[in-house]
Amino acid sequence: MRIGIRSRIGMVSALTPKPSPSQKMSDPVRRLPVPTAAAAVAPPERARAFADALAEAKGKHVLIALRGHPDPDGIASAMAQVHIGQRCGVGKMTIGYCHELSHRENRALVKLLGVELRKIKSVKEVGNVDFLSFVDAYDVDPDLADVEGLEVLTIVDHHRAPVPPTARFVDLRPDVGATATIFVEYLEQLAPLDSENEDDRHIATALMHGLATDTDDFMLARAGDFRAASEIIEVCDRDLLADLSRRLIAPSAMDVMARALASLVVRRNFAMAGIGFVSEGDRDTIAQAADFLVRREDIDTVVVYGVVGDRFIEGSLRTHSPSVDPSAWLEQAFGYDDKGRPYGGGRRDKGGFRIPIGFLGRSTDRAQLWTLVEHAMRSALLRMVGDEPATGVLVQTV
Repeated sequence: MRIGIRSRIGMVSALTPKPSPSQKMSDPVRRLPVPTAAAAVAPPERARAFADALAEAKGKHVLIALRGHPDPDGIASAMAQVHIGQRCGVGKMTIGYCHELSHRENRALVKLLGVELRKIKSVKEVGNVDFLSFVDAYDVDPDLADVEGLEVLTIVDHHRAPVPPTARFVDLRPDVGATATIFVEYLEQLAPLDSENEDDRHIATALMHGLATDTDDFMLARAGDFRAASEIIEVCDRDLLADLSRRLIAPSAMDVMARALASLVVRRNFAMAGIGFVSEGDRDTIAQAADFLVRREDIDTVVVYGVVGDRFIEGSLRTHSPSVDPSAWLEQAFGYDDKGRPYGGGRRDKGGFRIPIGFLGRSTDRAQLWTLVEHAMRSALLRMVGDEPATGVLVQTV
């Protein structure tokens, strides 16, 4: 599939998917099939396979590499993996991330629960690393340097992967609403949490918060998610969970919502809004604006986008339509980078995308830059709803 957005400046070709860095590594010793109603892998077997993989890192250093801007589901899942890894004899585990903790709730989660995270640009910043692990992601963050030659030990995620990832242990389950659900299952089998232990209470609280945020306060939860919540609710710190769940709207988010309303374009049941330039620290306001706009009664799908940090075009999709698969929709709209990775992804009701703007980011004429971005984005999005011919893709990224 070769799909993209064009402009006068240049073009980013959408490429046929290629193997990711993790696919070039050694063959997995254990890969779990995606469970189906007809043939699901039993929880004890999944947990034992996960523990067997972690046992390969006894006395060694594992970097749990979070992808993108860390969110509650990813942070909580990483905390759970550290807890299990300690029981399995892993020598050292570091939770690393490349991009800002850009949402107030996420910063509060890290602060209130005392989570140890390392912001890094290179694997070398945390010393000698023997293995990588991914949680709430199936591939390495493209901005993390010096990953070449490192084996991926485990991958645990609830997102659909465009191509099967490779690691010693792979557990992908798009049939659950959060990666936290999977880790609650592992914890039950391998390292049950104790309500009398403060660290365990913090892990349970983080997992419950991750479950709630990734399932929109359980409105999109499935049976497995409710079961997971029931397993950890008595271990949670209710007061801390209440503090984490107070979703206050920052002034900057309200400003972005106002800009989104002012620029809103509606085509039948689809809406889009460009909000201009936002800082790295305020990037999550794009998603908040999309969450707000999709509540309008005459639309079922909305995309909000902006230029973040003068480096990327980032956007969020929200939908109530059963016929819209956010991941497939965004892949079709924006295509793939030169390594075969889609610019966008998502799950049932929401998705996001991130496209580098390359040398155009050096422009001192921000008004002209936004004009180019706005034209390219509107062309691509309107094409997806049948309002423009399929001619085009985005600004050049080289």
